[in-house]
Formats: sequence, structure tokens, C-alpha cells
Amino acid sequence: MPKEPAQRARARIWIDYCNTRLQRAGGFIAHDHKVEQSKMEVKEYLETLNREMASRDYIAGDYSLADITFIPFFTRLERYQTTIGDNLPHVQAWMRRLLERPAVRATL
Repeated sequence: MPKEPAQRARARIWIDYCNTRLQRAGGFIAHDHKVEQSKMEVKEYLETLNREMASRDYIAGDYSLADITFIPFFTRLERYQTTIGDNLPHVQAWMRRLLERPAVRATL
């Protein structure tokens, strides 16, 4: 977690965003529950992330637990019937940075 209080708060907000929005909607899709509604939600959540990531490399300053929280979502895109295409260039670049980290690659 970041050391600065403001960055710690930011990290907590984005961890919550991932867990209560993206992962929830993705889980609904994976378990065939509210699929179409959840797909629309995932699209909106990813668009929000794309705007947020436009001027940063990582979601809460330096690489942190906040970024790590999104890695499982990014590795389950097929299961969640989701793609991160050219329409989400900032999320796409962030996802690549995360998935290319040696510690992450070693677990995939």
C-alpha cells in the first residue's frame, strides 16, 4: 500500500471499485446471472478506468496492491466474456504492464 494517506485512500477506493463493481459483474456473467446487464456494467466500469488511467501508469501512484487487485479480472476476461480492445487504450496499456511483470507472469 502507498505510504502517503491520500494515496492510501485512493488505493482503497480502487480496490473497492474492482471488488464491488468489476468482479461482481464479471462473476454474474461467469455464473450466467444478469448477463446482458452485467456486460453493460463491465463496459461502463472499464470506460471509467480508461479515463482514469489516461495520465498514469498505475492506478494509485506507484505499483501497489490497488493494481494487483485488478490482475485476476484481467486474467479472466474470456470467462467474463469481455475484451480490452483499442477502444480502451489506457486500460489496455495498464493491463499489459501488469501482466508482463515477472512476478505476475510466473503465476499465469
